Amino acid sequence: MKKTVIIGAGISGLCAAYFLKKPYVLLEAKPYAGGLCASFYENGFTFDHSGHFIHIKDKNIKKFVSKFSGGTDEINRNASIYLRNAFIPYPFQANLYYLDEKTKKECVDGILKRKNVEISAAMPFSGWSEAMFGKGITKYFMKPYNQKLWSFDLKKMTAEWTGAFVPKPDAQSIVKSAYSKNKTIYGYNGVFYYPKQKGCQALIDGLSKKVKIALNEKTSKIDIKNKIVYTQNKKYAYDNVISTQALPELIKQIRDVPLNVKKAVSKLICSQVRCVNIGVKSSKGIPAVLKNKHWVYLPETSFPFYRIGVYSNVSAASAPKNSYSFYAEFSSRNGKYKNSENVIKDLIKAGFIRKSDEIACVNVIDMPYAYVIFDKNRRESLEVINKFLNKNGIFSIGRYGAWEYSFIEKNIKDAKAAAEIINKMMHGRAAA
Repeated sequence: MKKTVIIGAGISGLCAAYFLKKPYVLLEAKPYAGGLCASFYENGFTFDHSGHFIHIKDKNIKKFVSKFSGGTDEINRNASIYLRNAFIPYPFQANLYYLDEKTKKECVDGILKRKNVEISAAMPFSGWSEAMFGKGITKYFMKPYNQKLWSFDLKKMTAEWTGAFVPKPDAQSIVKSAYSKNKTIYGYNGVFYYPKQKGCQALIDGLSKKVKIALNEKTSKIDIKNKIVYTQNKKYAYDNVISTQALPELIKQIRDVPLNVKKAVSKLICSQVRCVNIGVKSSKGIPAVLKNKHWVYLPETSFPFYRIGVYSNVSAASAPKNSYSFYAEFSSRNGKYKNSENVIKDLIKAGFIRKSDEIACVNVIDMPYAYVIFDKNRRESLEVINKFLNKNGIFSIGRYGAWEYSFIEKNIKDAKAAAEIINKMMHGRAAA
């Protein structure tokens, strides 16, 4: 009997299976579910694939996540930018008060002297940033930080990705923030959620109990003519496919892909990320400079990582007693991460780890698909690819399946939407 084949048991695949009306088969290449939302445990520490802190606005999604996680903590964001040995509250552009006088003046002058141009998300990011925030803020934060984050020419990348991800206070508020402390909470993640126990894996485990998963079933080929998905072990006839794997990997598996689709896929680009997880033992606890901080952005090139996060400040259950835990993120376009082997030395240099503290464990996770690059080719390429896929009953969803910059809430919603489309199609066939 034909069914819906779901490829990938990460958050998107699990939710698609949950919302689908049977029959379906959920295929996962690895021996465990979760994808990049999986957590793992070492020496009493809980680590994620870097910071999977859950940002939710929709109250129904909030209930959904809390239910399947076994309960979540609601956390008020405490994020900072580390610049010139000082911490500036996030977002940089709304907290100029904390800068030295020379840098502050340059940022304020930049705002006041902006060119009067029409601002569009289609602009190159570097030009968009100057038009939106002025030359000073662009110079000290927007340009250096985003260069480290994306590992891509900011003049060739559009500002389309900024959407909800870059807070945009008006010029008056930015200038005001130079002379008095800002009290407004900016950004989509001012409040976030995290499972009370077991890390992000708690959500994965809760969903996994409600769906059936075929583990160790890596797809190798998709025959769209005969509607068969092949794995190394079996073959599955299908009516529809929901794929959550990275879009280029999906296209590689499909037989007889038209040339225009292959060309479109070849234009999709992304950065890679290395996450270094570190568990630290210390009877003194975490250094005072990082007390209560959840994550820190590092725009300066003297630090090779662009961001650190402190798991144990988000959830005390993430680390054993008298311990604390980090992740540090490095970006690359070629899979090479310069100076990542020096991460502990650099964290000590910044005062984020004491020399006397004991490193309990270190592990490294490389993510070949991390940040999708928004350039002039992306939108047109996706239109070509999705037209081909949808014509053949294939829905490509999730951060890398949809080839977008997204978060868990949107992944859940998109999975539900895809499932509902298929449910209606199945109902229509049954009625006929």
